[in-house]
Amino acid sequence: MNDRHVVFIFIAGTMFVVFALILFAVIVLLVRPWLRAALNAAPVPLIPIVAMRLRGNPPTLLIDAYIALKHAGMSTTIGDVENVYIDNRNRVSTSDDLVELVKQRDDVD
Repeated sequence: MNDRHVVFIFIAGTMFVVFALILFAVIVLLVRPWLRAALNAAPVPLIPIVAMRLRGNPPTLLIDAYIALKHAGMSTTIGDVENVYIDNRNRVSTSDDLVELVKQRDDVD
């Protein structure tokens, strides 16, 4: 093997590792919350999860609150949950806090 083959193999291996890391990050950051919601009978499309991530809102927190609200029989959307989070960002530290705020908002409406 000459030096060109070694360099090519090194570059191809590096590109494969980078691609694998990017794929792993996508799975962890996007597919995991999506799958969690789907398995808990509160499906959320991938696009809103990507949008949450781009807006800087924590998808895991929002989806956990959404799942809890769905299990409690509330007819709310993930958009409603996110709007309440945005309005009360400084008052929310857990999904339970967010669930209570959404319930309060629904009681007022």
